[in-house]
This record gives sequence, C-alpha cells and structure tokens, in this order.
Amino acid sequence: MNQLNELNPFNPSLQAAFSSRACKSALNYQQDSRQLFYTLIHISEHCAALPLAYHYLRQHLTEVNKQYPINFSEPYHPDAIGVTLSMPLPDPGLVELNLNACLLQSSPVILTEACWLQAISQAASSQSQMAVKLMAVYSRLTNRESYKVLYQSLLLTAGIEMPALHTWAFARQEQISDCSFEFASIQLALTHFPRVFFPEILGFTLAYCQSRTLLEHCFPAQKLQTQSSLMHFLTGRQKLLSAQIPFIIEAVRDYLQIFAERTESLWPRMQTGFWLYKQQTERCYRHLKQQLENPLSTRQALAKLLQYKASSAFGHHAKIQLAGKSLDDWFSQSPFDSENFLTVLKQSPYINTQNPADSPLLKLFDFNGPMFGVLTESEKELLKIWLGSENSEIPSQDKSAAVMMEVKNPLPFDEKKCSPIINCSHIDYANINYSRLNTRELYYYLVNADLYPEVLATARRRVQRVLQVAKLLNRLPFKPYSHQVFEEYIDAIYQREIKAYQPLEASPKLSRKAYLWGIEQFAPTILTDGCWLQHVNQLGYSHPAIAAILFRIYEDETGNGRLEQNHPYIYQRLLNSLNISVPPIHSRQFIEYPGFIAGAFDIPVYLLAISKFPAAFLPELLGLNMAIELSGLGRVYMQLVDELKFWGIDPAIVSIHISIDNIASGHTALAKKAVQLYLDDISASHGESEMQRHWQRIHTGYCSLQTVGRNFKWTLIYRYLLKQMTGWPKSSLKMTS
Repeated sequence: MNQLNELNPFNPSLQAAFSSRACKSALNYQQDSRQLFYTLIHISEHCAALPLAYHYLRQHLTEVNKQYPINFSEPYHPDAIGVTLSMPLPDPGLVELNLNACLLQSSPVILTEACWLQAISQAASSQSQMAVKLMAVYSRLTNRESYKVLYQSLLLTAGIEMPALHTWAFARQEQISDCSFEFASIQLALTHFPRVFFPEILGFTLAYCQSRTLLEHCFPAQKLQTQSSLMHFLTGRQKLLSAQIPFIIEAVRDYLQIFAERTESLWPRMQTGFWLYKQQTERCYRHLKQQLENPLSTRQALAKLLQYKASSAFGHHAKIQLAGKSLDDWFSQSPFDSENFLTVLKQSPYINTQNPADSPLLKLFDFNGPMFGVLTESEKELLKIWLGSENSEIPSQDKSAAVMMEVKNPLPFDEKKCSPIINCSHIDYANINYSRLNTRELYYYLVNADLYPEVLATARRRVQRVLQVAKLLNRLPFKPYSHQVFEEYIDAIYQREIKAYQPLEASPKLSRKAYLWGIEQFAPTILTDGCWLQHVNQLGYSHPAIAAILFRIYEDETGNGRLEQNHPYIYQRLLNSLNISVPPIHSRQFIEYPGFIAGAFDIPVYLLAISKFPAAFLPELLGLNMAIELSGLGRVYMQLVDELKFWGIDPAIVSIHISIDNIASGHTALAKKAVQLYLDDISASHGESEMQRHWQRIHTGYCSLQTVGRNFKWTLIYRYLLKQMTGWPKSSLKMTS
C-alpha cells in the first residue's frame, strides 16, 4: 500500500484499540439486546460500554460469515455490484397477519435507521471526498421530510402508544421482540466505529437502501394498497432509499479503487456487511410471522404479565397466604414461577369457579381496592378472560407458542466459548494511561477517538476542569434570564463589534510573517472546524428539535455534501497556497510537526473533548456554540479580511464565517434559537428555578471558549516575539503542554 493510502482516514487496516482489562470486561459482561439498545442510545453517559458494542459487532459479523458463505461472490467486478449485492424481494406473506403488530415490531429498527452514517464525517475524516459524499446521503435520508415522521404518524393513527425512544420504558416493551432490539443495537453499534467497520458499513448501507419493511414482507401489495397513509409511508421510504443506491454503489467502487491492492479482502467484508442486514431482516420476519401465526394462549399471556409485575409487587403482601406461602415469598422467586402461581390461584378462595365474574380477586383491583391501579384496563380484561376460561388451569404444551414467551437471553459473551468468535487479531491492545498525556498527545487520541474509545474518560475530566475554571472566573451578565433580555444582550454584543470596525486605510500593524505564523498555529483548530458539533445527532432521540438545529450548523461547517465548501478543506487549501505543509490531522505525524507550539492544541482538544458528551454537557455545549458563532461577526473578522487581502493572503476561510454566521438567519441566529428552545424545555419540565440554573451552565459554556484560549493567546504572542528575537529554529520546539 502506498504512503498516501496509508494516511487515508478510511484505511482498511484501522482497528479499535482497547486495554486488556476493557476487553476482558466486555467478554464477561452479560447484557441483553434491550439493555444494549438503551445503553447505546445514551452512549455519552455509558462510554465504558463501547468495548461491548465492538465485540457485539464482531460476533454478528463472524456469524454471518458462517451462515452465508454460499452467497458471497468472488472475484469482485465493478459492474457487478448492483447484481451481486442485491436484496431479493420477499414472497407475498399472509393476509391474516396483524398490521399493528408489524408496526410495533418494526419501531426499534425503523426509528434508528441510517444512524450508522451520522459519524462518517468527523474531525479525522471530514476532508475526505468519501466522507463528504456519504454525509450527503445521510442528510438526504434524515431531512425534515423523512419517512420516519410518516411512520410515527402511522403509530399514532393505529392507536399504538409508544414511549419516547430514548426511555427505558421503550426498551422494556414486552410486545416487541428481542430480535428487533438486536437489529437496532447493531445499527447503533456501527455508529461508533465508522472507520473500523467502513467496508462493512458500505455493504450494510447498500442492503438497507434495497430493503423492504416487515409490512411488505408480511402483506401482499394489494392488501397494503387499501391503506392510503401506509402506502404513503412505504412509497416515500422506497423512493428515498432507492435514490441513494447509485451513490452507495459509487462509494463502493471508489473505495475499492483507492485500495485496489486490498480488494481480495475488502470485497468479502463489504458482502459481510450486506448479508448482516439481510440476516437481521430475515430473523425479524421469521419471528413476527411465528408470533402472529402462533399467538400466546390466555394463560401464557397472563403468566408473562405476572413475570413482568412480580418484582414490583414484592414487599406489599407479606401477610397474605397462598398455598402455605406468603405472596411476598412467591414474588421473591427468581425467576417468578408464574405457571404454578396461576394453578394454585385458580384453586384458592380468591376465585369464584361458579361465577368467575364475581371473583373476590377482581374486586381487589376495583376503585378503593388494595390493588387499584396495579393493572391497566386491558390487563384487567385479560385477567377476566382467564378466569372465564374452562381449561386455563392446564398449561399449554404448544412448543411454537412457548418460543414466543420472550425469555431474555444474555449475549453469548462467555469468555470460554467466545474465543473462536472474538479473534484477538481484530483487537489492538492499548494499555495507555490517557490521564498522563499532554495536550498535544491528547489531540491525536481525541481526533481518533473511534479507534481509542477509552480516551473518553480523560476527555470528560478535561472538559470538567475547563468548565470549573470558566464558572469561577465569570459572572452572569444579567439575571434572571428571559428571552427578551437574552436577545438584547446578544444584539448589543453584535452592534458593539460592528460599530468598532474601521476599514483598513494603511498597512496592518502585523507583518506578513506574523500572519503566516498565526495561520500555521491555528491549523490544529481550524482543521477540525465544526468538531464541537460532530456528535450532536446523539441528541436526536431526546432533544430532536435542538439536535436538528445544531446538526444544520455542522452540515454547513463540513460543506453540505460539497468538498469545496468544507471549512477544514478551505483552510487546508490556504495552508497549501502558503507552502505550509502539515500532515493529515488524524496521523501521528501531525502532532509531531515541529512548527506547532504546544498551546496550539489547547482549544481543539477542548472542542473535541466536549463533542463526545453532547448529552452530559448540552447546556455548556449550547453556550460554547453561541460563543463560537458570535465570534465570527464584527470587528475582528472584518479587519482580518482587510489585512489578509493587504498581504495577498486568501481570506476565504474568514469571509465564509462572516457570511454564514450572520445574526439574521445564519449560525448565530440558529445558536440563539437552540438556547431558547432548551431553556423553554427545562422551564416546562422542571420549573423556573431550574431553568435559571441551566442558564448559568449555558453562560459557563459561553465563557469557556475564552477560558481555554487564554493561554494560547498569550503564548502565541510570546513565542512569536521570541522567534523574532532569537531566530529560534523549529527543531528546538518542545512537544509539551
């Protein structure tokens, strides 16, 4: 492989690096797909689960290789991609299948679709043409007219009450099968390793764009056509996905052309990703079909309900006896013996066998009864049906129905059994003490955090320290907070800066050499432009409106699908025009570049670090974003454009910020709107006093930009003057923070 390909951010040799302790914990950790789903939705609060997610993916990919070898096509030919990697349409299903069940079972998968593409463009890869193209695909798939909005409307129309996706209540829905959460967990896990599994992601995405929903698997077309709203959703999804297929095929061809010498290994990896999607689709279909063709008996459904309720009932019924045991003794069993419990309950005085509808048991759940509110109306109806069933005391022996009891199976990460699945050749053991790294070294690991996830604990502590100092050194500009006062405050800052601008009438105070020096020192920061927002889509499940605003800003920063509009790329062109040659930012050579002073890494390390925790530091991130966008307006940038032009230096990177950050409808306006939306949410859910506390946090984030940049500002001046006076050579730079 040539040197250029070695430095490619999507080099297929990239692997995730974990400490041996983290790997051992992941292999021994027992967790089911529901827990994993919930954890990955809240990954910024559960970064320690990333080794588990990595092994989870490895396990499934290995399983696909064993299950689908006959489907793999060799050798690769560019013109055969659309044929070789094609998703055959399913045979028509059964008309009798229940529409609502299909909608419900599909929800974890459909509501997380395309998430694996959201981190393709990040600091390490945003200048890559490959990342830019795939980011454009992701943007089209998730725009405001996305079919997911139609799907959520279908759920409401069908009367399906769904908890919010990011809640534990969503993951605990017993009506949704484990395999649906397994599929969704795979989609979410891929999000966090975009470069390690890039070939697999290309294949997975192509399969997704060719896919059909469970509804289309289970119902013939003529049946679906009777539902206008349903057809609107299905045709909208198919049209949107089909339109992306040419772009994905192009990406596959481009990738295999770039790494032509690795085609023999990369082509099977892409096919593995493709058939992983196919496998998960088939599993969900088979499970749903079996569930609907073999529904639970009344007794099985009630037994399952009692298993779910038992742990909550413990502690309230110590004095009540049933078959010689207190109810608390029954409920303390793990697992709860629901079958035997129902048998003895049927024979107890709580049941009126002659007139089941008059059973004392039912009265316990009535108003003023000791268990009023324990069962919903539909659950009480199930209990009544069971009481009136003639043979309900006889447990069903139907094996196919028993399969549907949704017993939780922990992930098979038994260390003794999984060594053939989790091959150590896929793991780089990196027992690094991240807490001892200086800022320059930390920059490398944060740019490559998808390869070194364990750096995140150190990153979080770094953010906390900056915010503590910012809070200590800065006081609120006004209180209490109100939208009107906030808008007046922001407008006053803007007007002051605009009025302070004076067009350049003579030569600048700083020499051309000083500007070249400054441009070089700002490279670690501007080459990661937008990075503080690179993971804001994690907020899409809990704060969708705010996530949409922040992601819109991030799309602008990274070019909206056009490399020539990508801010880091514009800055790279500036460096090239000035003969300042720096290595790619994701390489070790970048932090070893002797032209950088240590302070040049202070700001980007903070921005990269806080980007990894959008949920935990959301108010601070909103304030930081406000400060960054507002700083692009007014005197400083306008004078900078004049002075750069005077010295014959391209001011494009500055001019674009003056334009795009405008206060009317640009990034500054969006930043302000995001702050206001967030504080409205806090006020509505937690009250006025809590809203004022969160305003304090937003202001702390706003001030943190100045706090973290203070050392760099003075060091920049000092080191330049020292350089001028001593002629200090580049090689004498000390790589310390």
